Amino acid sequence: MINPGEVYSADLDAAGPRPIIVVSREELNRGNYLLAVPCTSRRFALRKNLPNCVPFLAGQFGFTADCVAQCELLTPVRIADVHVAAGPLGVLDEPALRSVIKAIGHVVDSDCEPN
Repeated sequence: MINPGEVYSADLDAAGPRPIIVVSREELNRGNYLLAVPCTSRRFALRKNLPNCVPFLAGQFGFTADCVAQCELLTPVRIADVHVAAGPLGVLDEPALRSVIKAIGHVVDSDCEPN
């Protein structure tokens, strides 16, 4: 079972594994895809204050480096590309997940709130 707010490592491209934050509902994560926000540590200092990004520090929620959730890159991810067997790297708490959902809302010009 994969739940919203869980942080996993996933192979999204040739650059190798990177952390993703699952944002789709658990019942939607039972198929071949889930919806996730990729995280990057590149240009952290520049991106950490953008309204479409949510910053996380190394050690928070399983992240090993300072990074930002790039909420403008909300993307479907094949579950086969997610390192599910290793388990989640971490799980966002309610305020952190709310920040990610609100940043997604900013991208689509909506006042999003998690259930």
